Amino acid sequence: MMKKFAKLCLCTAAAAVLATGCGSGDGGEKETESAAQSGQEAQISQGTVTLGNYMGLEITDPDSEVTDEDVENQIEYVLQNNPIQIPVTDRPAQEGDIVNIDYVGLKDGEAFDGGSAEGYDLTLGSGTFIDGFEDGLIGAEVGEERDLNLTFPENYGNADLAGQDVVFEVTVNSITEEQDAALDDDFVQRVSDTSKTVEEYRQEVRESLEKIAQQSAQVQRQNEAIDLAVENSTFEGLDEQVDGEFNDQLDQMEAVLVQNGMTLENYAAMYGMDEEGFKDYMRSSIEDSIKINLVCQAIAEKEDLQVEDADRLEVAALYDLDSPDQLVEAYGQDAVDEAARNVKVMNFLVDHAVLTPAETE
Repeated sequence: MMKKFAKLCLCTAAAAVLATGCGSGDGGEKETESAAQSGQEAQISQGTVTLGNYMGLEITDPDSEVTDEDVENQIEYVLQNNPIQIPVTDRPAQEGDIVNIDYVGLKDGEAFDGGSAEGYDLTLGSGTFIDGFEDGLIGAEVGEERDLNLTFPENYGNADLAGQDVVFEVTVNSITEEQDAALDDDFVQRVSDTSKTVEEYRQEVRESLEKIAQQSAQVQRQNEAIDLAVENSTFEGLDEQVDGEFNDQLDQMEAVLVQNGMTLENYAAMYGMDEEGFKDYMRSSIEDSIKINLVCQAIAEKEDLQVEDADRLEVAALYDLDSPDQLVEAYGQDAVDEAARNVKVMNFLVDHAVLTPAETE
């Protein structure tokens, strides 16, 4: 299941809480370092906030009940994604089989980069490889070696291979077919580290779904509360800070895209936007994040909310980690503490909010 995140934001909201490295974190250090190297001081004016009402906010209390149907649907999902794999020894490979192969790709008799692998599991008919590769293995026996004479598509991402004739030397190590699994104790012991029986597994799934539902409900409360606190506040002098962080993040993003052979236009298109629309969205997200950080900082100071280990652990839990140490190593202590402070403030807002039950259909 996809986990939902609170607006912990260091730069952008929600799941990117520690991933972007904006002005107040590593990005700020890079910016200062760059300016120092050019003999200039990096001085970006920081915005200010005047808090409005943040106590007694009226927010929705989401329904976090887990039903029997929810449990059965999750078990069915696990069943479908964990079929039984049966070795095939009495027939050749056919569409839908999984073939374990070694292969070497040759162009003009020489192996080309990225064209070789050993012990690769390939589902025939999946369309994973270029046209002709998977079809060329239908009918192959275990232990058989086949040469596949193929041509890369004209629009292939690697210009050195686009439209080129190649030969793949393939050895079939094994053939496996998949069958639907049945919900029994054997299946449970295959997919669970703790349950031994079907009934134990149903309880395990229920407890897991309940934990996720409760976390999701709290995240919704947090997000609604901080949105209202921001809406009730007034801000001044944000433009320069937003511009600075936008330019910094855009430079970092474009550098990464160039390394991966992409343009910002291509990247924006993946999200159904044009380049300008994506930039507008990015700038708006940065402005929202700055406002949230300013409000959280101001409330923390006014209410004397100090970051504690429990707050850092709550941030780590959003990433399914038992400890914040990995996040600290990746993003720095200041970034983790800032996220933990925001969590603490949002929980404070929820604790002092007026909860209204969610409307049911």
